[in-house]
Amino acid sequence: MKVSRENCPVKPLIGKMKREKIVLKHKLQRRESVWSNPNKSLLIDSLLRGYIVPPVYTISEDGVQYVIDGVQRLSTLKGFYNDEFAISKKAEPVIIEGTEYSIAGLKFSKLDQVVKDELDSSAITVYEITEYTDKDVREMFRRLNSGKPLNTSQKLTPDMSDELSNAIFDIVSLPFFEKRLTSAQLKSSVDQSIALETLMLCSTNKDNDFASFRGKDKENFIEFYNDKVEPEKIEIIKTAINKLDESLEEDVKIPKTSISVLCFAAYRICKDKKSFEKFALKVSEFLTTYNDNTEYKNNLMNGTNSAESVRFRLDYWREILKTLQ
Repeated sequence: MKVSRENCPVKPLIGKMKREKIVLKHKLQRRESVWSNPNKSLLIDSLLRGYIVPPVYTISEDGVQYVIDGVQRLSTLKGFYNDEFAISKKAEPVIIEGTEYSIAGLKFSKLDQVVKDELDSSAITVYEITEYTDKDVREMFRRLNSGKPLNTSQKLTPDMSDELSNAIFDIVSLPFFEKRLTSAQLKSSVDQSIALETLMLCSTNKDNDFASFRGKDKENFIEFYNDKVEPEKIEIIKTAINKLDESLEEDVKIPKTSISVLCFAAYRICKDKKSFEKFALKVSEFLTTYNDNTEYKNNLMNGTNSAESVRFRLDYWREILKTLQ
């Protein structure tokens, strides 16, 4: 593994992101814009004051740098230059070449040109990694994030093989997740959790039971499935999720606890070549009457990730699927 380091001015970094020479979307990374506005404001403020900012780590593939640590910093910069948020109203003025400039409550376009120039020329250290193995990248990602508060889904990511990571990445890249999940859910990597749970349900059979979503059971599934990824199954799952998405009204949100089992049911319909229209009617009926479905909702009250709860939902939809042709 070879590592090079460069202190990159912000303006060229913005240019590289626009030209997609630096890409923020990587299977190991969280989505962009997870930070709150106060944290975003602090980054801009720090750069303008010359404070030390943590470096960004990238891996190079075919002339493109993929960020494996530092997505939030770079997406914050991109967002600020696009006027997506303003610096905190509590920010104190900055002094540049002996002159004081107000920055409080201002978006990039409203900054004094001297302040813009100062931000353009401020630098972030960028590490570029080449000649690496997949194991190198995963282990480095694990160590870089060892002190960060990742949630359960994010902690599982380094344990996945390259094939499984690619499969999860392909699934969560579908429009369905952006449309059906809230911003908070996306920031918490709920989409990754749903993709993994869907794979678990789609892999459950008489020989292997993965109908439990507890952390340890997810770890066991990953260990089992890492070298058993079936590209054909992944394609059917993607097709099924797309069809499920198309069958729903634009503003329909699905209860989080039912998304993975609905994705599984859609997969079974596509795999068994049954009528998706009839299935879509069942889904619509389920969502419309959800608040009155006492038996279903009561099952969720004692831990939605337990084997008993997951098994109930799985069997619930299996019984519905049996009625469809």
